[in-house]
Parts: sequence; structure tokens; C-alpha cells
Amino acid sequence: MFLVKRLSALLVLAFVLFAVVPAAAEIKVGSNVDSRVVLAFKVKDDAVQAKLPDGWGPLTLAKGPLAGSNLLVAFIDRHLALDPEGKPLTPHSSRSVAILAYGVKPGVSGAHMFVLRVYETPPVASSYDNGVAANISRDMTLTGPVGGARTHQEVWNVEPESGGALSLNLNYQSGRPTWSSSEAMPYSAVNPEFHRIYRYDQLADLSMSMALGRELNGDIAVKSRIPEFSGIFDSSESLTAVLAIPVYIREVSLP
Repeated sequence: MFLVKRLSALLVLAFVLFAVVPAAAEIKVGSNVDSRVVLAFKVKDDAVQAKLPDGWGPLTLAKGPLAGSNLLVAFIDRHLALDPEGKPLTPHSSRSVAILAYGVKPGVSGAHMFVLRVYETPPVASSYDNGVAANISRDMTLTGPVGGARTHQEVWNVEPESGGALSLNLNYQSGRPTWSSSEAMPYSAVNPEFHRIYRYDQLADLSMSMALGRELNGDIAVKSRIPEFSGIFDSSESLTAVLAIPVYIREVSLP
């Protein structure tokens, strides 16, 4: 039990680099229910630097299950999107892939998580002023006994209208997930003064962590042919962690 609690705490520490302090002026803009797969990578610092806002430098995480990573790729399957009053949006479901990096800046306390790009199925929300329309498919199966390990298989294919393609093939035996609550405040790499406030609950399975010596019980293949990220995904990148999130429930606010 101690190990489970410690792992949950480490996930929160690594994936969310800062706490959000509630403010009276916050405006709730909606909520959503997703399932996700988050991949952590170590890529060349100068390639990340080129995608960050001026004055910001890349940060490689030093602690936790995502230690050694400086880039995240989140494959997001939105099952239900709601407006501030809790009514379903039209469309109520969508898919997206968000590419994020950590940044630090002299004179700024703590680290920021920046959204570098979001590929999303139309209509494009472009919540961080950098959304690109894309055709995104996901095929997923989960098989196995009720009381034992289950085989998790999924295939993602992303084809941005701007060109290129991104694919994920994941096949592994799932472990014991943990339930946690946290907050995050991602910033836009296009407009670094803009951010959103996320308060979420998630069921997460840390399927792989190089930092913790946890190998994936299966196999994974990630391929990118997206021109704008050719400097990042140039075969020098290394996968450091895989986080499968079958349940993600979030409230979204603006400061």
C-alpha cells in the first residue's frame, strides 16, 4: 500500500510541475471526460528550445517516474465535452494530440508546461492558439480475465492537414492503476502569457518508466513524419515513460 501511495504522489509531482492557487476571478469554461495515452521522451534540448517562447529554456525532469524526459506527447480521446452549465457541446466528442514541453526562464519562479502544438479533429478549438486540423483515428481493445492482467492494444493514426503523419502502436499487459486528483496550468507557446487552469481526477497505469526501472510488458512503436517536428523526432529521441489513462475527468477554468 505504501508503494502505491508513493507512486501516485510521484506521478503527480512529475506530471504537474506546479500547484494552481484558486483565484476569485476564475471563470469556468467547461469540463470533459477523456481517455488518454501520454508518452514521455528525452529529445535534443536545442530542438525543444526552438519551439519554446523567447527567453525560455528547456527543462529535463530530474525526479519521479518521468525523470529524464523533456517532452510529452498526449494522445487524447474526448468522450464527452460539456459547457460551463454542464450541457453537452456539439460535437460532444473529439480526438486530439497535444505536444508539450517544460520550460524555465530567469526571473520566473518555477517551471511552466508549454503547449507547443495541438492536432485536433474539426471543428478546431485551438484553445492555445496553435491548433491544427487533423484526421485522427484510434482502435483499442482490452482483453483478459477479471482478476488478472489484461492485454491492452491500441493503434493511433494522426494525419494533420498541414502534412505528414504520426502513429502510435501500443500492445502491453496492464498493471494496477492508481487514482489521483491534481491541478495543472499549461501555457501557450504562441502566447506565453496565456494559460488555462485544469483540475482533474484520473485513473492512471504507469506502464513504463525508465527512471523507476519499469520496462513495458509488451511493445510500442511511435513514428512521426510531421515536418514541423522533424528536428525533434529525428531518431535520436528516446522514450522514457508510458502512462495509460483510461479515465480522465477535468474541469477547465480561465484566470
